[in-house]
Amino acid sequence: MQQVELDMLVIRAQQGDEPALLLLFEHYQPALLQFAYRLLGEHSAAQDAVQNAWLKTLKNLRALHNPAVFKSWIYRALRWSATDLLRQLHIQQQRSSELAVDEVESENSVAHDSLTAALKGLPEDEYLAVYLFYFTQLSLVEIALVQEVPVGTVKTRLFRAKAKLKVTLENDHEY
Repeated sequence: MQQVELDMLVIRAQQGDEPALLLLFEHYQPALLQFAYRLLGEHSAAQDAVQNAWLKTLKNLRALHNPAVFKSWIYRALRWSATDLLRQLHIQQQRSSELAVDEVESENSVAHDSLTAALKGLPEDEYLAVYLFYFTQLSLVEIALVQEVPVGTVKTRLFRAKAKLKVTLENDHEY
């Protein structure tokens, strides 16, 4: 879908057009779920985070003055939703001793391939910049809006992440 069409859908959704809202949902939902899963590592938590992000976004949709920033707006809402959910899950895990430590460690240590392992080794801010730029194809300006930092900081994070990934992947191939 072209950016102009998406902008028109946002405007129509702001005016209460439910079919336009449904089209926006269908367009963004798969990528949002994938991003949330990358942040949270669990499907049910990812679905909860995306649902919360949509609810927050829809509640404040009329306040959006520039429809062209809708994509970065909903990604930022999802990032905050996932952060809140992680805090809640962390608090619940601290209170509950039902999970064995070995089970939690084994879930967190699963790495499918060397790239996935290298990406997981990046600091969170660099990982988010890489993921948003390469996997969701957000622009530098959109990433800056999502991460709430200047564009120059996004560029620095991408540069550092690429350098770290290069070193890590080259070291993996030496063995």
